[in-house]
Amino acid sequence: MIPVALYGVDAAMCERFYEALPQLVKDAYEDQAYIESLYAIETKHSIDHVRIADVWSDRAPFAWPEDVVNEVEMVLRTTNYPDVALLEHLMTLDDVDAQRISEWMHFSTNLFPIYSQKACETLGRMGLETPYKPKDIASYGLYVSRIEGLKLHAPAAGLPEIGLPRTRMLQLGLERFE
Repeated sequence: MIPVALYGVDAAMCERFYEALPQLVKDAYEDQAYIESLYAIETKHSIDHVRIADVWSDRAPFAWPEDVVNEVEMVLRTTNYPDVALLEHLMTLDDVDAQRISEWMHFSTNLFPIYSQKACETLGRMGLETPYKPKDIASYGLYVSRIEGLKLHAPAAGLPEIGLPRTRMLQLGLERFE
């Protein structure tokens, strides 16, 4: 049964994606910067995750006042996968968009996928219109639901068991799928 999030998917293309996925991500363990960042996370829902994600993505670190730090940390703690509604508040901060928030949430939880234009384009080619709009948290929410649908629908051999977050494997696979 196809999850609601995948309604309208080109089933044949989706099956080809699952067949190709293990090969598409076989080099995922070679991304040392990603793996080191992933395993640098020591506690749940910490502001340190923001710093780790920003370093991984080569972004300038933030120098926020303490009240903003507390607010960001509170949002990180209270946001539950797959709901992104609380994250909208973070977009009022300078230089913060859904792409950056997705990186924070990915490293903070290992559940949220990293928002990717290439992955959104591939989902669109699969019949799942998924706009990439970094200034719109709702578009990221749709992306999260599409990735969750792919996780739920994946055949047993469709997602490689390599010890990295499944959302990362799906995101990378979508970016590389032709």
